[in-house]
Amino acid sequence: MAASHTLQTVAAHVPFADLCSTLERIQKSKGREEKIRHFREFLDSWRKFHDALHKNKKDVTDSFYPAMRLILPQLERERMAYGIKETMLAKLYIELLNLPKDGKDALKLLNYRTPTGARSDAGDFAMIAYFVLKPRCLQKGSLTIQQVNELLDSVASSNSDKRKDLIKKSLLQLITQSSALEQKWLIRMIIKDLKLGISQQTIFSVFHNDAVELHNVTTDLEKVCRQLHDPSVGLSDISITLFSAFKPMLAAIADIERIEKDMKNQGFYIETKLDGERMQMHKDGDVYQYFSRNGFDYTQQFGASSREGSLTPFIHGAFRPDIQVCILDGEMMAYNPNTQTFMQKGVKFDIKRMVEDSDLQTCYCVFDVLMVNNKKLGRETLRKRYEILSSTFIPIQGRIEIVQKRQAHTKNEVVDALNEAIDKREEGIMIKHPLSIYKPDKRGEGWLKIKPEYITGLMDELDILIVGGYWGKGARGGMMSHFLCAVAEKPPPGEKPSVFHSLCRIGSGYTMKELYDLGLKLAKHWKPFSKKTPPSSILCGTEKPEVYIEPCNSVIVQVKAAEIVPSEMYKTDCTLRFPRIEKIREDKEWHECMTLDDLEQLRGKASGKLASKHLYVNENDEPREKKRKAAPKMKKVIGIIEHLKAPNLSNVSKVSNVFEDVEFCVMSGTDQHPKPELESRIAELGGYIVQNPGPDTYCVIAGSENIRVKNIISSDKHDVVKPVWLLECFKTKSCVPWQPRFMIHMCPSTKQHFAREYDCYGDSYFVDTDLNQLQEVFSGIKNSSEQTPEEMTSVIADLEYRYSWDGSPIAMFRHHTVYMDLYGVINDLNTKIRGTKLAITALELQFYGAKVVSCLAEGVSLVIVGQDQSRVGKFKAFRRTFKKKFKILKESWVTDSLDQGELQEENLYLI
Repeated sequence: MAASHTLQTVAAHVPFADLCSTLERIQKSKGREEKIRHFREFLDSWRKFHDALHKNKKDVTDSFYPAMRLILPQLERERMAYGIKETMLAKLYIELLNLPKDGKDALKLLNYRTPTGARSDAGDFAMIAYFVLKPRCLQKGSLTIQQVNELLDSVASSNSDKRKDLIKKSLLQLITQSSALEQKWLIRMIIKDLKLGISQQTIFSVFHNDAVELHNVTTDLEKVCRQLHDPSVGLSDISITLFSAFKPMLAAIADIERIEKDMKNQGFYIETKLDGERMQMHKDGDVYQYFSRNGFDYTQQFGASSREGSLTPFIHGAFRPDIQVCILDGEMMAYNPNTQTFMQKGVKFDIKRMVEDSDLQTCYCVFDVLMVNNKKLGRETLRKRYEILSSTFIPIQGRIEIVQKRQAHTKNEVVDALNEAIDKREEGIMIKHPLSIYKPDKRGEGWLKIKPEYITGLMDELDILIVGGYWGKGARGGMMSHFLCAVAEKPPPGEKPSVFHSLCRIGSGYTMKELYDLGLKLAKHWKPFSKKTPPSSILCGTEKPEVYIEPCNSVIVQVKAAEIVPSEMYKTDCTLRFPRIEKIREDKEWHECMTLDDLEQLRGKASGKLASKHLYVNENDEPREKKRKAAPKMKKVIGIIEHLKAPNLSNVSKVSNVFEDVEFCVMSGTDQHPKPELESRIAELGGYIVQNPGPDTYCVIAGSENIRVKNIISSDKHDVVKPVWLLECFKTKSCVPWQPRFMIHMCPSTKQHFAREYDCYGDSYFVDTDLNQLQEVFSGIKNSSEQTPEEMTSVIADLEYRYSWDGSPIAMFRHHTVYMDLYGVINDLNTKIRGTKLAITALELQFYGAKVVSCLAEGVSLVIVGQDQSRVGKFKAFRRTFKKKFKILKESWVTDSLDQGELQEENLYLI
């Protein structure tokens, strides 16, 4: 009975093909609303079927979860850990399809990241596999969503048991029972990247208004789908619960200049920012569970009871006798009992996999408590939670400790704490407001963090040489997305270096445009890297690039990183932690990069930490920007020329006062006009300079999009403007109105203002343009050759409708998708002539706006048949399988419509 009940699920009835066709429609839709509509239709039909299937039944566990876990596979990383990457799938397909190993299709699959031809899907393995599979697969698969989930679960289970034979067996079942389209989406589900063009948050919000919040708290997708199955029933109490992982509260990056203001001019706590693994502990008597910040369960490692694990046996006795139940939040650290110090995460160890015979021991450093016995504490103030925490357990050095805090009131105390952390080689400091409440998955609600790398001038930077590259995937497909960088062996005096040692692999810090430009610069110099015959000038460790570049053809990049840490993967026996490219050193030749000696000197300077300088804020300590009184906020003169009227600059009396009382933050300049020059020119015109933007900052100037600029853009609080705008202001000695060409990012109010005056390409609705501006506008418009015929048809149809041109005879068939029965023609002279006539009719249909397709599939509105009507019966049978039925018409409907200059009544021509 129980077995038959478990089979009564919606997933057991819904074909996997239906989900795939929905995902295909979502991906191909251009606008967000259209994507949402397709998802909502699928979801609504699921819920409707669910209600019919489980009519009058209570406590039904069946939900949308089987579909949702396939739509959002990235949220099921632990449960759906397949251990499968693109290369393994490529080899599997080659084996199962019996493809020649050196054949075109096999090489396409194996070298999926290498760009080929003019139009390339480089980096998108699923698309490349689709085209290889299309002629070899079923037209439509036979699997249901439930069967797909069972087979994928089997793959995950076999992966955890390291049974490759069983993985292959399950994948074989999936492949042999699926169409090429279904396999395209299966691959994306396995790789956990669906490329739908719609966010996880949007999917959740369409599913249920409370879905985002519940998932933030529980990180349990199945619980979200079950508890929120009915969209009309909301959650009255979303809270942290025992033995259910939740996403922890996070800290925002602090602006030291604003600390006192952000803390509401009240006292606050300063804590050491620990460099371990964020971990929450749930305890009920002798039962323990541990979860990482992403909701992964590490109980097996740390111990489910006082009799097992690397931590629980040592801390079980620390809890006070009256504490039966509790949830703690903290950092899991590695402690060295010999030196009585904590190890930094960059050193070679993994706290989640530490073995028993290690010299290090696991220590849990607790900084918050969320539940004690049956009382939930999330809504208590931090001050109150700290008091409760101190009476929860008795600390044991090196096993379970309470993170120490100090009370502070001023910015100077924060600076002193940061400098102390730098001296101790610690990661940074935390600032917390005593009255803050605990908000799962929220960032910056009274919690701030400061690391040396967040502050300009505190980090040592490295000038290293690009020597290798790796082809990108997804949005970076067809270009180099990561680079292998190296330092030089010191050459004899007067000579250039000839041997380079690999140091790190870098894939962040630059914009897509910077990446594209760098790719163009180096494109002609890349050569395939052979492990058997590597280049003599580049020495690698176990990490090898896909392509390499001769050092003399390469460029130096300025790199910022947190620290230098040991690593066997690179020839230097060390690497950089969290490296990111700051800029390309156009001013340096390839042979002027950092040497091994320079690296060793830097490595020994501060135990590998690249932050060794102190921050100074007082005039008595170090020279710093002159203190000034807060400038009154200038009303923005947004760069919209109001119907040819000049901007109102009546308050400007002198040329030198153009920027009087205006606050700027210059992040970076250009090669010709560096940051210091721009700052001094702003000062000449009466402006003020700050190093971090605040509420009074007029705009941020950025010559390149580094990590700080990206953070400012994501905050959406400031306008980010190109230096060219400043240069025009300097040239004209006036505040030039902003125009779209000056803008890198607009805050909501500016964006709204621009939308009223400019179209989406930056062309003004009201102001006359000149040749240069017109060329600039055209350069921002997507080239029509890059657009598919389907996209162009949609664009043209929209234009015709908007300007009432859709009544024109030339648009007569615009809204029809037509299949011509050209394949029913028999090879004799008479039918060849008739076939030619039908082909001409197809061309006429296209000329007058129709979309003529060569494959009869869902979406076709008309099938046009010539004199040979032998296949009409097949068309009618095939039509019964379609959701949207097409009409079968005689060819004369087309010719008569053209003769009359308007569409004829279709029913008169039905076959």
